[in-house]
Amino acid sequence: MQAARFRLSVRVPSGACRSCFRTGTPHTQGDTEVVAAVARAAERPPWRHSIRPAKTLGAMALAPGALVAEAASWVGSATAGRPAPAVTPTQLPLPGPPGVLVTYYADHWRVPLPPGHRFPMEKYAATHGSLEADPSLEGLVQLRAAPPVAMEDVTLVHETAYVERFRSNHMTDPEMRNVGFPWSEQLVGRTFASCGGTVAAMHVVMQQREGIAGNIAGGTHHAFRDRGEGFCIFNDIAVAANVAMRDYGLDSILVVDLDVHQGNGTADIFEKDPRVITFDMFGDRNYPWKTRRKNTYDVPLPDDTGDEEYLVLLRSWLPRLLRNHRPQLIMFQAGVDALKGDSFGRLSLSRSGLLARNNLVYGAALEAGIPLVITMGGGYTRPMDASVSCHTDVYRTAAYRLSAWARTRQKLQR
Repeated sequence: MQAARFRLSVRVPSGACRSCFRTGTPHTQGDTEVVAAVARAAERPPWRHSIRPAKTLGAMALAPGALVAEAASWVGSATAGRPAPAVTPTQLPLPGPPGVLVTYYADHWRVPLPPGHRFPMEKYAATHGSLEADPSLEGLVQLRAAPPVAMEDVTLVHETAYVERFRSNHMTDPEMRNVGFPWSEQLVGRTFASCGGTVAAMHVVMQQREGIAGNIAGGTHHAFRDRGEGFCIFNDIAVAANVAMRDYGLDSILVVDLDVHQGNGTADIFEKDPRVITFDMFGDRNYPWKTRRKNTYDVPLPDDTGDEEYLVLLRSWLPRLLRNHRPQLIMFQAGVDALKGDSFGRLSLSRSGLLARNNLVYGAALEAGIPLVITMGGGYTRPMDASVSCHTDVYRTAAYRLSAWARTRQKLQR
């Protein structure tokens, strides 16, 4: 069959943008439904980012209040000079219903930042709220509060002394300046939850051995074993990958990092581990300049790379990566800071180009039957509405694609 060709028209605040993309897989009715639904949803006015209490949906979704109280107890004990107990989940998270995207969030932690701080912390709650308010996602997404990552999990990657220094407020001023955030108990709670959400999403898909799960946080790929930088403290992708290797015996994990910045921490952590393949497409003239590392595959892009050039490259790489490495799990760093006009990016992708990017990744994983975990990554437009819209697209597209895939498979099994 011919590869499907779709044309999307996405209305954004700056006007209408159009982009063609061609899937790398045969055209199915499910593909058509996904693209039509994405186009319809993307044409809605952007959700405005008022912060309100998060609603939790679905079985095994943990109440934010309980998580905050639990985590605050061990943060408090650490800052008071008493040993902080390890936070160990009592049981694995339950998989979601067939065709439903299980997605974790960490915005039940409100992190105070100084006025004028350049990091848009509110984007997490805004993306969460946008998904929750979208009627087209009813029955397609299950939102769960992220549990804090267990010490036994986070220390598979990060040095125990570093984790304890951060948890107990013993980081040096230069260390925190390198991270980019002021220390607070709320930051500790959110950092543990952000990492825990990615680990939990990994458990969801690995118990199913297929499908997609996500975290509306994470993608903190600049964190090294013994330090943080670039707004990243724990490397949730590396922690989840190491837990997957420990708990499920995996020996081939693919990291697909499509944030505009190179995932230098992830590259460094897995540089000598052949079980984890790191593929990274990033802006060549972007941060990090001084601490760049070598991935398994680095694809640096020139300034102003647009949709066509970007998608041609990604479309050519994905089948090779799956064919050559046969991954048992894909970790997708889905940063949207490649969007044209992003404050920290230098590429020129449109919103519809990012939609096509997401669809290529999801299609490749679903058609190959490889479990996939989504992490949020960067997005820094000012105002943040454009980034929030693109972040929301990441999870909305995954939900549509997963639902269509599940329906198609169910029909074939009849």
